[in-house]
Amino acid sequence: MSDRRFRFPRALACALSTALAICCLPASALAWTDDGDSVLERGAAELGLPDDLHPSIEASHAALMDEDGTLWFGRATGERAQIASLTKIMTAIVASEHLDAEAPVTVTPEAAGVGESSAGLLAGDEMTFDDALKAVLTASGNDAASAVAQAAGAVMLGQQGRAGDAYACEAAFVEAMNAKAAELGMAGTRFANPHGLDFDAYDQGQYSCARDVAVMLRHGMGIDLVRANIGYERVGIAVLRGGAPVTVELANTDTMIEGYAGTCAAKTGYTLAAGPCVATAVNRGDGHEYYAVVLASSSKPQRFADSEALYDWIYACRDEVRAVANPEPASPPEPETATFHLLNAPRSVRATIGGAEAAWPVVAEVAHADWTNRTVAATVAGREPMVTLPKEGGRLEQEASFLDVTGDVAPGDVVGRLAFRRDGAVVWEADLVAAESVPAPAWWEALGIGAQRFFGGPFGMPAVAESELSNLGAREVS
Repeated sequence: MSDRRFRFPRALACALSTALAICCLPASALAWTDDGDSVLERGAAELGLPDDLHPSIEASHAALMDEDGTLWFGRATGERAQIASLTKIMTAIVASEHLDAEAPVTVTPEAAGVGESSAGLLAGDEMTFDDALKAVLTASGNDAASAVAQAAGAVMLGQQGRAGDAYACEAAFVEAMNAKAAELGMAGTRFANPHGLDFDAYDQGQYSCARDVAVMLRHGMGIDLVRANIGYERVGIAVLRGGAPVTVELANTDTMIEGYAGTCAAKTGYTLAAGPCVATAVNRGDGHEYYAVVLASSSKPQRFADSEALYDWIYACRDEVRAVANPEPASPPEPETATFHLLNAPRSVRATIGGAEAAWPVVAEVAHADWTNRTVAATVAGREPMVTLPKEGGRLEQEASFLDVTGDVAPGDVVGRLAFRRDGAVVWEADLVAAESVPAPAWWEALGIGAQRFFGGPFGMPAVAESELSNLGAREVS
């Protein structure tokens, strides 16, 4: 592990929130920050995270994850460690995939004889899987964990057309535990039994790490049966013992469930090899749920103090930490702009268009198809003839399209379309409308026009006037 810098409590965590957590620490305990700690999976030293945005805890291994799987804080998160009874979280997960809440679980002599942490079950006891889970997760019963594993393992073997004794059923279950760990991406984990004992006959090469336990707890909290049974401080379960119903009272060794706001899950563990450890979940109804894992703590009370310090830190500093770790990129400077006046006509005409009488710029002459030599003066009405654009860019190019104008034309009639493009993109466009009245030819005029076209055609005389865009183009005004 990298060099640790010891600090007195007054330098710890985020202001008042984290200071409250420190009040819970034993007087002899000194928390620390570690140069190898990670925040949002980046080294705290690399981030240059200031001390007041860094949690200070005593644990050798720790992880804090949220509902999205984001690892907010880590210390030695991938280093192998023993996790003792935290193993039972995976036991609950795998068993829930093979047993429903009312499935019967019977305690075998092999399960009753596991020893150490016990739910006080006896060989022959019968209960529902739902109650058995309470015994696994609240009392951390090794007897209950083995009974559940053997019941679920029997189902697994049955699905394969096989049968086996308690040991074979439990072995099948442990194999499923490791398959589930691989499915969840828990590459740093190997399970050897369903209860987490790691000494004497149970020293079978099992291991895990803080990150994997956080992944495991997060997944477990998404399973209704697991979530419903991992948050009790104390609870009674119904057991059929010797044919008679009895109530077995269970108690959790965790102090956070009723003592720390929002705690909705807690699983403790302890062996000499693992030391005191704990995995907890906190949800305060703000849209976030957090999972804290503390392994190899120096004492049983300290594991809870460290967990609370991690939660105090994330609740007090989440936004600031995110800002430091993922700063918003600097906004590019606003480009310089220029304003262009688009209608620059050589002449204008007075007309009333849309109820407004004014001198209108004649931006085009549009051929009247009924005449051989008449056009309609066209303008733009109802559209601001200005556009503001970045100075950087190509020149403004104008283009016009003209309609086939026939019959009586009055001011305001649409006769075409005017557009301006820059670098191929249209930046302004509007209808061309008549700025004058042009009547259709009278019948006798139409006869003359028809004759003119008939006799003049062979001599190259135009059959209709030519449309022309007379606007001089865009002019920069600022």
